[in-house]
Amino acid sequence: MRYSSVSNLPMIEEQDAAGQVALIYADAKRELQMPFIPNAMKVVAGSPAALAIYWNMMRGFYQHSTLPQSLVSMILYTVAQRGQCQYCSANHELTCRTLGIDEATLSALAQDLSHVSPQRVRAIIEFAEKAAHTPKSLTAEDYEQVRAAGVTDDELIEIVQVAAIGVFSDIMADALKLEVDAMVAQALGH
Repeated sequence: MRYSSVSNLPMIEEQDAAGQVALIYADAKRELQMPFIPNAMKVVAGSPAALAIYWNMMRGFYQHSTLPQSLVSMILYTVAQRGQCQYCSANHELTCRTLGIDEATLSALAQDLSHVSPQRVRAIIEFAEKAAHTPKSLTAEDYEQVRAAGVTDDELIEIVQVAAIGVFSDIMADALKLEVDAMVAQALGH
């Protein structure tokens, strides 16, 4: 069995998974069309109950999200970058690249949101980043700015949810000391 290098938590590899863990792995690979089980799931699988909670939350998120996948990925990448989560940053960067997000946009998301365009996307990303990292500082003006960019109340609620899931993922990855998956690092050239 392999163990996480810092936390020394067991990592349940796909070939070693049994029972509920094996079922969740198969379900996740099928539903998310993943070629491998990510380290996040392998470590969380040390507790089948925690894995079930984690997978049910993530599956529900991906099944019911109405925002464009590229926008969700840009929000998650920005949240991970601002939170300095290497694991999540790498995963969301790869997703963004896979979805065709260009180099200039990725750079702006990581370094200077004022260079993100179009304006509607910038307003959403700025709002989501603030919701993720300083939610108590949100003001009526913040809500009005994002609404002025054409964001509906339904979208606004979902944007906050995406930001919260980003923070949740960062905490899980950082606290469990997850290493970037080898396939992700390889795809990014790291």
